[in-house]
Amino acid sequence: MTSPEIFPMTAKQFLEGGEQHLRIGDIILSRSPTFMSWLIRFATGSQFSHAALVFLVAKPEESFNSTFVLESARSGVGLAKLRDYIGGRRPHSEIAILRLEGEGLNETYFKRVRGLMLDHVNSGYDYGRVMRMGLSAGFGLRLGWSKISKGSPASMRAAVQRTRRRLKHKWIPPQFICSGFIQYGLVRAADLLDVTPSVMLKEGLSPNDYDGILAVTPEDVARSPRLRWLYVARRGWVHAVENYERGIRVLRS
Repeated sequence: MTSPEIFPMTAKQFLEGGEQHLRIGDIILSRSPTFMSWLIRFATGSQFSHAALVFLVAKPEESFNSTFVLESARSGVGLAKLRDYIGGRRPHSEIAILRLEGEGLNETYFKRVRGLMLDHVNSGYDYGRVMRMGLSAGFGLRLGWSKISKGSPASMRAAVQRTRRRLKHKWIPPQFICSGFIQYGLVRAADLLDVTPSVMLKEGLSPNDYDGILAVTPEDVARSPRLRWLYVARRGWVHAVENYERGIRVLRS
């Protein structure tokens, strides 16, 4: 009989047991102690400044020792090691790990999600990788102005709408913050596979509301009733948590 795991555990132990803790499609929310992270959290009214999707989970028995996440990169969508977020003596980020569950939301579904998102690799759009925020300089300026003129609740949607006008109304998900990009992948995969449970992470959001989908913020993801909180990682330690309130308390401790 396997002994129950004891939390908190070190990030090293957590990563080594990737298959026990993580699944393809888990959502990673992160923040870092940088000015850009603070600025995005301020502009979006969020506890987090970035979102990524678990792409591959480590399988040590197959000599595959790294868990990869799908995230924004300078030339498009790219892969990064989860270890780069929380490993080492001085972890770059604090993260939360959440999971979307429901009938039909299985491995086949999440493989479709990651395929749709991976299709944008090297898409060539300049939305930057400044401190892993996944936000372009131009979009960041529009978001900042929207924050000043409209306040947090409407700032992301207004910035998306202005950017879409500049792009002649094209719907180009990688141009925007990563939480909206993840919501795009979840919605498109559900549509293609005819999945009936709602995958909208924000209450009241319609699958046909393209601006709203791309305007989903990390805070919308963090507070979504459709996601289950699993873990938070801070200063090299991973804690099991059951909800948003507990997760934020651990991150602030």
